[in-house]
Amino acid sequence: MSSCGMTTALAHAQESAPKSPVQGDEAEKKRASGHHKPHAGKPKGPHSEVVDVHGTATPPFSGGALGSKRELDTPFSIRTITSAEIQERQVKSLARLLSQDASVVTNGDTYSFNAYSVTVRGVPLDDYNGYKINGSPFYMTTVELPLESFENVQLLKGASGYLYGFNAPGGIINYQTKKPTEHRTFEVDAGYSSGAVASEHIDTGGRLFNKVFGYRVNLTHEKGETYNGSHVERYSGSLGVDARIAPNLLWTADAIYQDRKIRGAVQDFFIDPQTYPTTKLPDPISGHKDLNSYPGSMFTSHVLFLTTGLKWDISKNWKFRVDYSHSQDWRSYQSEWMSLNNRAGDYDSYLSTDPRSWSDYNQAQGILEGSFHTGFVKHDVTLGATWQGLTKYLPTNSEYVNIGSQNMHAPIISRPYPVNNESSVYRNYRSDQVGLFLSDTVTFNRQWSLLAGVRYTNFQQNSYSAADVRTTYKVNPVTPTVALLYHPVRNMTVYASYVQALENGGTVGDTYKNARQTLPPIRSDQVELGAKITRRTWELTGALYRITRGAQYANTNNEYVSNGTQLYQGVELNGHVNLPLGIVLTDSLGIEASKYKKTDPSIQGNTAEAIPTFQNMFTVTDNIPKVPGLSASAEVHYTGRMWGDATNLYHIPAYTLLNLRASYRTTLGKHRVTFRAELDNVANTHYWGVLASDYFFVGPPRTVYLNARFDL
Repeated sequence: MSSCGMTTALAHAQESAPKSPVQGDEAEKKRASGHHKPHAGKPKGPHSEVVDVHGTATPPFSGGALGSKRELDTPFSIRTITSAEIQERQVKSLARLLSQDASVVTNGDTYSFNAYSVTVRGVPLDDYNGYKINGSPFYMTTVELPLESFENVQLLKGASGYLYGFNAPGGIINYQTKKPTEHRTFEVDAGYSSGAVASEHIDTGGRLFNKVFGYRVNLTHEKGETYNGSHVERYSGSLGVDARIAPNLLWTADAIYQDRKIRGAVQDFFIDPQTYPTTKLPDPISGHKDLNSYPGSMFTSHVLFLTTGLKWDISKNWKFRVDYSHSQDWRSYQSEWMSLNNRAGDYDSYLSTDPRSWSDYNQAQGILEGSFHTGFVKHDVTLGATWQGLTKYLPTNSEYVNIGSQNMHAPIISRPYPVNNESSVYRNYRSDQVGLFLSDTVTFNRQWSLLAGVRYTNFQQNSYSAADVRTTYKVNPVTPTVALLYHPVRNMTVYASYVQALENGGTVGDTYKNARQTLPPIRSDQVELGAKITRRTWELTGALYRITRGAQYANTNNEYVSNGTQLYQGVELNGHVNLPLGIVLTDSLGIEASKYKKTDPSIQGNTAEAIPTFQNMFTVTDNIPKVPGLSASAEVHYTGRMWGDATNLYHIPAYTLLNLRASYRTTLGKHRVTFRAELDNVANTHYWGVLASDYFFVGPPRTVYLNARFDL
């Protein structure tokens, strides 16, 4: 969902679109990205860095204004998923990628508009500013990025206004593209998933011209019928290049393009709590059920991302980088949203259309990082400036019409409807923000350090009607952060931090009386206490947090407003331990409570919706010693019940899922071969997933994933 945090996914739809640790291949775990440290002299090779998928040797965290640091040296809760884990779990969607973290709630299935959408610590990530590619902003609405093109995906949990400027306090997701390899590589894999979706992927890289020029190419194709009767067809390609211009100067560039089309899919069920006649939802139905009734249902998206930059190692202690990024995404759709009428499963199907819409996002940024001493005190400083601009275009003509009633338990009746799929477009939104930031990590001794940072942002937001009537909002916030870090022993960090953030208020959806009104930015304050410890055979991280955030909700006059506050409090624990006989245990636990404060009397003191009080994900992996190359995993995911709406009318029931996975690595001649199989939702549990207040979707059914990979 977008940063507007609408209590209906439809509101978001009207704006732009309706809305683990496992053992990886040794080659995958050891291959470096090809990042060259010019001042070190000799170029690094592909085995210079061991990347353990459990996180004990994860890639450095790239934190915007914070610069690049080890995760252990940051006062934040961070989860990194490497390409080894992405391949091992055969992940195609962000929802599945982050499903093993108990602080995350996924807001859509793989083949819906909202497959990308996640809630972290109870807060939906900000579509405008919550998703990054190599640290550059990307407007994420309705987009499912090609995970095959990324070396890792990092989730920074919690508020981070000082690091990246405007964003929701749930967190930031940063996709890191695959970089050129030091030596030639060529990998091919082919996959299959239920009902009959086939995929093919090529990953190749290397260096040319005496290793001055590097390249990395990824090509992916996916096509077939999904488990619920829809059809997917996807083509994606990415190219990463670099050139060692001088011993201390590196030029980089990346390009990603994807074309993705879904035919026959429906979106979410929704209810009006003022007219819904009961306090319970219908019993969940099978994820295999084909609910599509409109013959022309489709969703098409195109994505283009381009970036280029220079990295200059000025000296041993100082480095400077500058980069520019440009991204575009286009979409069109004709899709159904289903208004639930009663617990018997009767509903009205609404056809929502978008003949065409798109967005442009640009950023230019320069960052200087360095270190120096003042007496016995060491300073690690980051100083930078950034500009970014986002423009969105919407169709002047779109439709939202009731095309007939259905029952979720009965055979679906076809509902043809004439649609005018031609429309002009108009500029709906433009925002510009210029940021200046400075941070200093002051190290007093081996045990104590203090991080202090501040960001100044000049933000201007313009919203336009189809008649070109403009509404302008300007603000110039200063967002600080401060954190105290204590290292009692080697590879252990205890920290306390305060972070402030601002996020876009968003645009009110068409279902409200104040439709298309632009709401002011929302402020958040976060206090967090955490600890991280890494040992040779085990790892544990934990955090306590309290977030105070401006509330948005629909009042009794059916106006969507910003008023009052929401309070989020929680605890999260993540860890793993390596036991004898190749057994690895991992666990992720999250407990959270959230309340509305100082809001409309109808919801004052209520529990915030779409947030499970308790989540736990437990995994056991066995790297079977008697069969070299064979490993097997079992995962149990428990998601507790949660309120379905702000008025606390009804619950989304709790559910438990069991997933099984196995892989076998061997060689054929001189080539490594990996066979993988996974069975998700083994018991074929029927359950409701949650998108937002009053919006929920059918949980995916039992699903098979198969894959074979060859290193040529």
